[in-house]
Amino acid sequence: MERSVVLLLHGREFKQLLESRSAVIRERYGLRKIDVEILYYLHQFGERNTSKDIRDAYMFTKGHISQSVERLQKMRLLEPVPDVRDRRCIHLKLTPEAEDIVCSIGKMWEEMTAAIFEGITEQEKHMLYEVAVKMTHNMKRALVVSQRQEEADTNGL
Repeated sequence: MERSVVLLLHGREFKQLLESRSAVIRERYGLRKIDVEILYYLHQFGERNTSKDIRDAYMFTKGHISQSVERLQKMRLLEPVPDVRDRRCIHLKLTPEAEDIVCSIGKMWEEMTAAIFEGITEQEKHMLYEVAVKMTHNMKRALVVSQRQEEADTNGL
């Protein structure tokens, strides 16, 4: 596989860019990297707003998410809202105090996206999207096959 594709998939440069761009926001508001990502996630995906949703999207550990959520609640940026049908399920709602921060994060993401896609045509963006969807599907399918194989190996089959 082409080295640049492997690097893109591993995301090292993306992570470094995100770290660099979010540094000012983190320092200004006293946030950690995970806090910034959780706040932006909740802003973007309002309906999928539980700790499990965040874990599935970012693959953060339960412990890291819990610590961040607790910190963000103490800062009055998040408020827990019990689900009306299942009290065990807690939804995480951004508070009005989080609006300025989320606006700053959104602007940072827009600027970062513009930098990443500089010189790339709409057609190329569309093609990238199509390929990314197919690759994600293939990775999920391969993961299921690997998990089945591991189960078979564990069960001595």
